[in-house]
Amino acid sequence: MPFSLVSCGSNAHGQLANGTLDDAHTFQPCIFKDENAKDYSISERIIRIATSGNHVLLLSEFTEESTGWTRRSLWGCGDGHSGQLGNLGRDQDETVFQRIDLQLAEHGLEDYQPRLLCCSWETSYVVLSCEGKPDVLISMGSDDFGDLGVGKSLSVRAKLFHTVLFDHLPIDEVAMDGASLQVISVSAGQHHVIAQIRVQVGDHYGRNLIVGWGAARHGQLGDTSMLDKKTPFFSLPKIVEVPDHPDDPVIQISLGHRHSVFLHESRRLSCLGSNMKSQIADLDTFRNVSFVECTWNGTYLIDTSGFLYATGSHSKGQLGRSLSLEPSTSVQPHPVEFPFATTPSKHISRIACGSEHVLALSIRAESDLRPEVWGWGWNEHGNMGSCSTKDVHTPLKLWPREDDHERATAVGIWAGCGTSWIAVEK
Repeated sequence: MPFSLVSCGSNAHGQLANGTLDDAHTFQPCIFKDENAKDYSISERIIRIATSGNHVLLLSEFTEESTGWTRRSLWGCGDGHSGQLGNLGRDQDETVFQRIDLQLAEHGLEDYQPRLLCCSWETSYVVLSCEGKPDVLISMGSDDFGDLGVGKSLSVRAKLFHTVLFDHLPIDEVAMDGASLQVISVSAGQHHVIAQIRVQVGDHYGRNLIVGWGAARHGQLGDTSMLDKKTPFFSLPKIVEVPDHPDDPVIQISLGHRHSVFLHESRRLSCLGSNMKSQIADLDTFRNVSFVECTWNGTYLIDTSGFLYATGSHSKGQLGRSLSLEPSTSVQPHPVEFPFATTPSKHISRIACGSEHVLALSIRAESDLRPEVWGWGWNEHGNMGSCSTKDVHTPLKLWPREDDHERATAVGIWAGCGTSWIAVEK
């Protein structure tokens, strides 16, 4: 079944991939072009979408039924002037999705395929994997706050991509073996990045590590004592010491503008960074978290019962509740006010956080009714898809639309800086 993707919101650089440079106040179909600039649609599944300031990366997968062979493709659209789209858009905005050719064979990576991706403001990160070989983490684009993770004094545009290395980090005074690198996850905020990796240390044992680089002045990467006041960032990966729970493995990481949140195997949360907007207030009191996401200045978590809680800035209605707050008022985690009762029969299965707005996918168990997409928060660019640009303070149903006669079912949601995305199947 051909995948279908719709988007709305901010579009000054063509990042909605709808063929224009105009903001879209309703959900519009995204356009994909093949190598010959023809409209493109085949049976590919959308694996991941990563969005940031004005550019978007998309990872799709196609499996050939006769052989079982799987091919993954990397697509890009929007602003690529700093190289954040690889070989796309360096001289002009790309207003449709096009394949990104990383020329892997020329870099000795001909058997590798993209597996993970994320974006900071003007920088992109892709994890390349190949069975039986170490993972490779590459970065592309701007290096304003050490975002590339490859050290200082480099020409950003000199290379198609840069390889982020970790072998400068000694573990227990023993150099790690880069030939054993596995990247478990990688996440990006506006200007900082955290990855969970597994490496071999000496000849004895493997070790899971949390490492990060980029902006660090607010403690979002942990200890700030080694920071240079003139350059308050780390341009090379450093080990991030996650607070509390040293024997409780991290299973998910989400980053805001100046804070970092870690979900542990025990379903607890640990936090680093700024709390100026109450974005990490009282999060360590939860013991049953199943999923966590961050906006720039907020944190949102789903508990194991399907309830969604929010804390942080509410200046644009981001907390999804009707209360009105003074800017100095502290906000603790509180349930988002959906116009329906969240129960085991109807629960929130996933959330997607943009810069200052949120999407949620609700599921009705044992029902033929389609999943629903709800949204709230900052809406200046029409990223609620509701023909309005007024901020939305309580959840508004965005999908299915009343005029949707083709019964397209939402199967995935993503959010960026004033942009919203829904993957649908018919």
